[in-house]
Amino acid sequence: MSNSVKIESLLGMLTIKLTDDNFLKWNFQFTSVLRGYDLFDHFTGESVCPPKFVLTTEMGVTTEISATYKTWIKTDMALLSLLLATLSDDAIKHVVGCKTSREVWTALQDRYLFVSSASVNHLKAELHTLQKGGDTIDKYLLRLKGIKD
Repeated sequence: MSNSVKIESLLGMLTIKLTDDNFLKWNFQFTSVLRGYDLFDHFTGESVCPPKFVLTTEMGVTTEISATYKTWIKTDMALLSLLLATLSDDAIKHVVGCKTSREVWTALQDRYLFVSSASVNHLKAELHTLQKGGDTIDKYLLRLKGIKD
């Protein structure tokens, strides 16, 4: 993970709040910004939480909390906060109870990828059945725009 940027400074670059209607656009913006700053590994699971307690060869597991664990948790909570700040009130309902950025990311993917694929299939069906008929080209294009919107 890059230490050259403060996570909270990224919020200004994330201008889209996730709603039921804009997952693909929101996902593109969010992943682009976080990957651009080498901060996406917590969401994908590539960055794994280190052991909580210090391990020594003499004592084995100690009661001392490791510095790497503290750093990882702090980073994950900052990334979780950033992610939550980009969600609409309706979207947040789907992630209540999640404890890590990875859990929230997975819940959002599960929820909105399904909705997005259903929307794409519905749009394809509408476009497939659309016919100009006796409409003027302007009317036909307005109907086409209505389907797109």
